[in-house]
Amino acid sequence: MAIQNLTNQEFFEKLNKVIRPSAPISSFEMLFGREKQVNEIESALYADGRHVFIYGDRGVGKTSLAQTVAIKLQTHNDPIFVGCEPSSTLSSIVNDILIKAKVSSTSVSEMTLGASLSMMGTGISAQHKRTDKSSAYTINSVSSAVTALSSLPGHHSPVPHIVIDEFDQIESVEERKNFGRLIKALGDQNLKIKLIFTGISDSLHSLIGGHLSSERQIHQTPLEALPWSGRDEIIDKAFSEFDLDLSKDVKFKISGLSDGYPHYVHLLCEKILQVAFCQDEIVKQIDQRLFLEGLSDAVNSVAETLKYDYVKATHCRPEYFHHMLWAMADSGDLQREKKTIAFSYHQICDKKSYNKLEDKQFDRQFSKLKTEEYGTVIIPALEGRKGWFRFKENMLRGYVRMIAELNGVQLDFERRFTANEPSAQAVSYRSGTYKPLTPVEDKIYRREQRKLSNKL
Repeated sequence: MAIQNLTNQEFFEKLNKVIRPSAPISSFEMLFGREKQVNEIESALYADGRHVFIYGDRGVGKTSLAQTVAIKLQTHNDPIFVGCEPSSTLSSIVNDILIKAKVSSTSVSEMTLGASLSMMGTGISAQHKRTDKSSAYTINSVSSAVTALSSLPGHHSPVPHIVIDEFDQIESVEERKNFGRLIKALGDQNLKIKLIFTGISDSLHSLIGGHLSSERQIHQTPLEALPWSGRDEIIDKAFSEFDLDLSKDVKFKISGLSDGYPHYVHLLCEKILQVAFCQDEIVKQIDQRLFLEGLSDAVNSVAETLKYDYVKATHCRPEYFHHMLWAMADSGDLQREKKTIAFSYHQICDKKSYNKLEDKQFDRQFSKLKTEEYGTVIIPALEGRKGWFRFKENMLRGYVRMIAELNGVQLDFERRFTANEPSAQAVSYRSGTYKPLTPVEDKIYRREQRKLSNKL
């Protein structure tokens, strides 16, 4: 086809080697930008009685990090991976661990009878057959869970590494607390078992709440957006696999639009490469046309759960709701003050010649984005401080950025409006940048803004 004359099978086999948008990474060679976290987790797990909790936003790569570390450190066998559900309990999770470790299998002897016909007449033969059948342990307390898990070292491996994924899915706070009590009990008995949890910070708090002293036995690893260097490594590896050139502009767009979420980086690379592969002529360089086609495919394939809030806020509504949400995504800051959002909104409208809302209209329409009718797509960002907002889910910002790009709106992925940030340079409003203002400067800024609006 259009890339190195590869067949369909050859292309997709190569693609799967470097791009994983739908499955967690489990190879250290594909886990880019997380070297610091890997080293810290590895150091923590070598300490006696220490376990790990990785927490962060959905899609930031918690599962990939947990699985990669577990595979790297596990010896004599595969690590044990279990996932959580809303109805999961300590008992059900421990039973899942034992079943996957094949601790709960019991050997059963069965006799089978067979009949045969020969020249000598009819004969009956009996055969004994031994099979393994699983039988769940009865676990009704933390103590019984510890007893059951104590069979793992030796049976499974000298030091079993267990990943308990999406711990925040467990609805019962009391069941979450039981795992804190379990960690304390495992340490008291000096059992050589290592637990790696993934979840959000709220679930970490309830885990520690099970036994406060368990906090010192849990190494906490907050996972934030992938740094730009990590995003670039994924992109470079993906396109170099197919000997394709990538302009600095396109590479920057992929990195910025992804917003640091590995899923988006992989998804954008996958769709752009697929578009290039389907061209009629041999492709050696990714140009703007191929980038936009791949971006369109990526937007269409984003999970419905992520699209839902944006669609609810904008579908069959005035176009300015799109513009306000794009303005929300026009910064490196996750938490935005309303006056800086309004600043971004004015910039977008000026550049694209969109009709602008007056200040009071903007305030009223922006407030609708905080209501359930509009998907509650924007929520208050700082408790006790009015006028600061963020997206309901941080991962939504990357999707909003992709939608804006498809509509020809180029957002600033790096600019920060927050005070004391290195990139918050002091430049005038007319130049297109912004700095945090003192009360006096704020009055001047607003006066200049009104003058500019009147001229327009």
